[in-house]
Amino acid sequence: MSRLGVILTVVLVAVVGHVVLAEVEPNAAATEAYNAYVEAYKGKDMAGAEAALKKARAAQADWAQPCVELGRLYIEQKKFAPAAAELTEATRLDPANAQGHLYLGQAYVGQELYSKAYPSLQKALELDPTLNEAHRALGAAYFEEGDYAKALEHYTAYTTAVPGDATAFMRLAETNKKLGKKGAATAAYKSAIKADPKLATAYYNLGNLYLEGEDFAEAQDAFTEAVKLEPNNVKAHFNLAIALHSQGELEKALAEYQKVIQVGGGQKGAGATVKQAQDVIPALKAQIEAGK
Repeated sequence: MSRLGVILTVVLVAVVGHVVLAEVEPNAAATEAYNAYVEAYKGKDMAGAEAALKKARAAQADWAQPCVELGRLYIEQKKFAPAAAELTEATRLDPANAQGHLYLGQAYVGQELYSKAYPSLQKALELDPTLNEAHRALGAAYFEEGDYAKALEHYTAYTTAVPGDATAFMRLAETNKKLGKKGAATAAYKSAIKADPKLATAYYNLGNLYLEGEDFAEAQDAFTEAVKLEPNNVKAHFNLAIALHSQGELEKALAEYQKVIQVGGGQKGAGATVKQAQDVIPALKAQIEAGK
């Protein structure tokens, strides 16, 4: 391999995160352009990175890697259709490129073309079982198409391998809820919180599960954390009020219902929740007075 080719591989490992095992050895012009891409990408110059990849592709038309990276670049920018076009070409040129199949599957998921995504993502895993992102993308595709059993299989595989992805644990929890597995959903929300203790949505959704099961004390704890993290979350305040009210904590519940009105009064879309709080408050005040 040329000296430029050696530089290319070393830089790519550091910046892009995987080693290029090219079937085609790039010529000097393609390698120079590719190295320019790597430097532009490091500098967050996306336009420069795209231009350099197109130059590399033009200089060596049978080299798949510029198409792979151009596809990945388009996915980052949510340009899924052009990404799919580049990655289709990449996988034609190098059918053994697992990353190319992964990105192609992700591009199809981005376009909601799930029937096209499945074979690409499955091929990626066949070529490289360590590509856990393929499990994540398969989970998303199966979930959106309503195949929750398959979604569960892939989200479980992904979160087992990548236990720090709070968003994936949230999707795992939602999948378990769809399957009626409330205990597993609770555990997944707790895992999401462990991965990201500041994820207010996980506390809120966990609180809703507890509320549905009439576990009001646990619901109270979860909603309390949710409103600490998102003080303007009207629904979290309202559900916290319900949890308190259900435990006979009437004055604390009243304070939360009043908080709903205070916080939600000027919020677009909060009107129905505010109205519910307003409807509850008079009877709750009377109940408090009667108990004194």
